[in-house]
Amino acid sequence: MSQSLRQLPNLITLMRIALVVPFAWWMAQGQYDRALWTLLVAGVSDGVDGFLARRYHWQSQFGSIADPVADKCLLVTAFVMLGLSGQLPWWLVAVVVLRDAYIFGGALAYWFIVGHYQGQPTLLSKACTCALVILGLLALGDLIWPPVPELLLQGLTGLVLILCPINMVQYTLLGVRGLRRRRPAEVNRG
Repeated sequence: MSQSLRQLPNLITLMRIALVVPFAWWMAQGQYDRALWTLLVAGVSDGVDGFLARRYHWQSQFGSIADPVADKCLLVTAFVMLGLSGQLPWWLVAVVVLRDAYIFGGALAYWFIVGHYQGQPTLLSKACTCALVILGLLALGDLIWPPVPELLLQGLTGLVLILCPINMVQYTLLGVRGLRRRRPAEVNRG
């Protein structure tokens, strides 16, 4: 029983990846209420799978890779669909897509250059992801219910514009640090 529960965070992550398709479909069909609930469930599931993995020591190599991939698939899809609907400006969509592509590309480069990669999101990255999910939910909510206060949307947009580039710099510095740690080990072995 304990062994099967150990896979629960991974199953939740896989569910989040699977939710990308209905989310995109409902956005394309203008069924924004369904898209909002899907994004909400996916956003909450991101916190739940991480909590379970840490709390019960159910972390895995698969989860450390699949969880950020799930986040990036969901967030990029959400922001592109919100851009297509005209709900978010394309320059903001570009910032979000650039951030996620940069981090994903950096993780791949790290894997091939440095070696073993254990995905460890930073507190800043978690804050950025949280801000992105909330902004996506509010932008969707603005399509369904009476208008979301413009000041709130502008404030979250500003926060995202601050967090995304700082997060990219942070991961760059972490990657460089990992590369520097590897170089002395190679010299000692040579």
